[in-house]
Amino acid sequence: MKKQLLIIGFSILTSIAFSQNVAEHNEKSKEVLAEVSDNYQNYKSLKFTFNLTINSQDINETQTGYALIRNDQFYYETEERNVICNGETVWTLIPDDDECYIDNLSDLDNAINPSEIFTIWKHGFNYKYIKKEQNSHYIKMFPQNPDKSKYHTIIMKVNDESKSIEQATVKTKDGVTIKLTVKELTPNPEISSDKFTWNENDFPSIDVIDNR
Repeated sequence: MKKQLLIIGFSILTSIAFSQNVAEHNEKSKEVLAEVSDNYQNYKSLKFTFNLTINSQDINETQTGYALIRNDQFYYETEERNVICNGETVWTLIPDDDECYIDNLSDLDNAINPSEIFTIWKHGFNYKYIKKEQNSHYIKMFPQNPDKSKYHTIIMKVNDESKSIEQATVKTKDGVTIKLTVKELTPNPEISSDKFTWNENDFPSIDVIDNR
């Protein structure tokens, strides 16, 4: 569960004008998010550093790290683990335990590609524009079909000047809150293809647990 929650974080995050109706909230939110999406679509690859916090009844954890994204492939690294995905398979290396878990991405119910933080709103959500504070927009998202969604609420913080996500707060239906804060974003970095593939020869002493 903890492993899956960490992958979510790449997933995967109030003063309201009473004169605005639901349609106006939706249109303002879509306008802001569309600018972010258009900006993101110009990137062939992406690197960003982050802070990740996870809070629930059983977990209270904060980690820092960095992520690399290219299409459906991603890699991210924190103090505790390295996670590699070629778009279909996920390898989760935990060096302190000398273990690597292998899963199909589609089998991880609570997992999302970290790039989804920049595009997740495109399908299956209703929106409410909360406020603009200083130079940031705050937008709350609700799943259109709650019974089939793994999310309860998502709050996006968007920088108005750079048209980029500063923070995503994800609340799941099982009482977990995951907050991902983007610290520094680098567009179009050069990334070697082998960064998105596990090579067991590089880790001869690691115990591999294949869950596929």
